[in-house]
Amino acid sequence: MKKRIKIFLASSINEFKDERNQIGNCIRKLQDRLIDDGIRINLFECEFFDNTVSIKRKQEEYNKEIPTSDIFIMLVGEKIGQYTLEEFNIAKISQVKLIQVIFKDVKHNKDVEKLIQDINKDDNIKMYTYKTKEDLNLFIEKMILEQE
Repeated sequence: MKKRIKIFLASSINEFKDERNQIGNCIRKLQDRLIDDGIRINLFECEFFDNTVSIKRKQEEYNKEIPTSDIFIMLVGEKIGQYTLEEFNIAKISQVKLIQVIFKDVKHNKDVEKLIQDINKDDNIKMYTYKTKEDLNLFIEKMILEQE
């Protein structure tokens, strides 16, 4: 392999179940196209992580994956969960190469509005808002291809 791109996908599992599946399918299709170029995409989704009982808090195991990632993608909707926010904060202090926050085009609660204000003050974090799942797919593909 010439290059490996590791992506950590953070979001509320229940709220973004369809989007998470869609992103996974999009990345797998893109991987099939890029493999001949020597590019390997590894997507970390907690759904596919070992969910056996852990001595520590399971979230700690997920959090260890963040600093080793090249891209941190966070999906945000009407609200943001505590674990998703925890993962985001770890990505910021870990200096992940690309932090991409993707907002669903819905009305946001005050916590999400505050997050948007904070992100606007940080040049190292990118934001995108999608309206349709097709928009989301096109954006994900473009974002990954720009990392080549």
